[in-house]
Amino acid sequence: MDSILKVTGLTKKYEDNYALNKVDFELKRGEIHGLVGANGSGKSTFLNILFGNSIIRETGGYSGEIIIDKENTYIKDTSSAVELGIGMVHQEFALIGDLNIASNIKINRENLNKKTEKILGKDFARVDVKRNKEDSEKALSILGIDIDPSLKVFNLSTNIKQFVEIAREIDKVNLKILMLDEPTASLNEEDSKLLLSSLKRIKEQGSSIIFISHRLEEVVEICDRITIFRDGEVVSSYSKEAFDIPKIAMDMTGKKVVKTLRKEKDIKENILLSFKDVEVNYGQRNTKGISLDIYEGEILGITGLAGHGQDIFPYGLMDVYEMSGDVRFNGEKIVPGDIEDITKKGIYILPDERKEMGLLLDSPIWKNIVFSSCHLSTEFLKIPWFKSFSPLKSNAMYEHTDNMIEDLNIKCRDKYQLVRELSGGNQQKVCLARAITTKPKLLFVGEPTRGIDLYSKELILDMLLETNIQDKVTIVVSSGELGELKRICDRIVVMYEGKVFDILKPDDSDQAFSLAILGARRVDSEK
Repeated sequence: MDSILKVTGLTKKYEDNYALNKVDFELKRGEIHGLVGANGSGKSTFLNILFGNSIIRETGGYSGEIIIDKENTYIKDTSSAVELGIGMVHQEFALIGDLNIASNIKINRENLNKKTEKILGKDFARVDVKRNKEDSEKALSILGIDIDPSLKVFNLSTNIKQFVEIAREIDKVNLKILMLDEPTASLNEEDSKLLLSSLKRIKEQGSSIIFISHRLEEVVEICDRITIFRDGEVVSSYSKEAFDIPKIAMDMTGKKVVKTLRKEKDIKENILLSFKDVEVNYGQRNTKGISLDIYEGEILGITGLAGHGQDIFPYGLMDVYEMSGDVRFNGEKIVPGDIEDITKKGIYILPDERKEMGLLLDSPIWKNIVFSSCHLSTEFLKIPWFKSFSPLKSNAMYEHTDNMIEDLNIKCRDKYQLVRELSGGNQQKVCLARAITTKPKLLFVGEPTRGIDLYSKELILDMLLETNIQDKVTIVVSSGELGELKRICDRIVVMYEGKVFDILKPDDSDQAFSLAILGARRVDSEK
């Protein structure tokens, strides 16, 4: 196969730091090429250059040679990348919630009513809604998704949003290269399988794919070749016959990955937080009669198929979803949506949508980590009893931030770097660092390892265990990563159609979990 893309000596610096240093890369026509590496290794910078992201231009551009379809080119902006046949699906969604699916898929490429276009021109012509819907249905069908394109995006589950993002790119007529940055990070196992099958079909139709994922099992399953980045450089490349997950993992980090595993502990059934017959409205779903008790000192996992309510408890407390009913903390009734009272009681919620609800993107790392604690505790105040007006202890905040950067392996220039400039995985670590810094009594964490490399995943899981045991923090982890939940949790709740369907032990069989996730009851012999 000949090359659709060839990159030679690609280099990108941010001030005095190399994000990429003399990178060589080749994408063959009609192949799926895996790009793997630890958080901050340069993968996203590589894609941002190829897609003409404005941050590359605004920080001095890049050097090196990019050849597409045997033509030497300099990609100055996103428009030029699209004209060259490049499509990209970012790790964070770029959809407009108030528009429907079809409008998001056809945005800037709408079909126009020919009569009005002839009379009024392109700028004032009416949109051909019917053809837009037909095109959208065709793109979604390639991905194996059957859904009404007239649905508004804000009503969609996270997994469907991911498929809409990809459908938008494959709808482009001249698509030659499709770049995917962690496309399965927000998907459960079943949806991930569906997406991988879809990518094989896209490849068969002639497009070449660059596939970034920290799930190495997926990478070795779907990719024809793999290139590994570390610290902005290519350290190794492998063809299909040479794939070896332990070796790839070692190349990514330069370190052996040791898996975190909880130790057995006795959990007394002292109820810390209880939901009794609550009602929740979210999206187009209304669910009644939801009950759950969370025990003091446990790590409770919550899982299930995407869109079945894994996030209703924290989001109901935050008033993202409308929740009503009997909710009690330490036996005392609390009101969902009363954020001030909830945080004063020691409940901290770290949502899975980090950019929308979890970060101060244009603030430095240190401020993101200590921001909440300055309002909730006196740890960083010079005059603790003068809380509202006390000056801050800068040295204490900086020292704490440095410790968190080291403990969580946050890849950055220093604590003063803006969070917006970090990779998605490192932004996730900053979120977790802030949550731990607040020293809560009860911590809700949504998808803590999404978009995180193998080595950092274990650091995060280990820190959650340490926070639970040493700091005596009760933790509720919502995640589609069942294997991780089984390694750190004391109990695991399976949600189905917005309700608690079953509560399992971590050592229950995979079959028991599969049945529960699909809404099937176990027979007595399996209980």
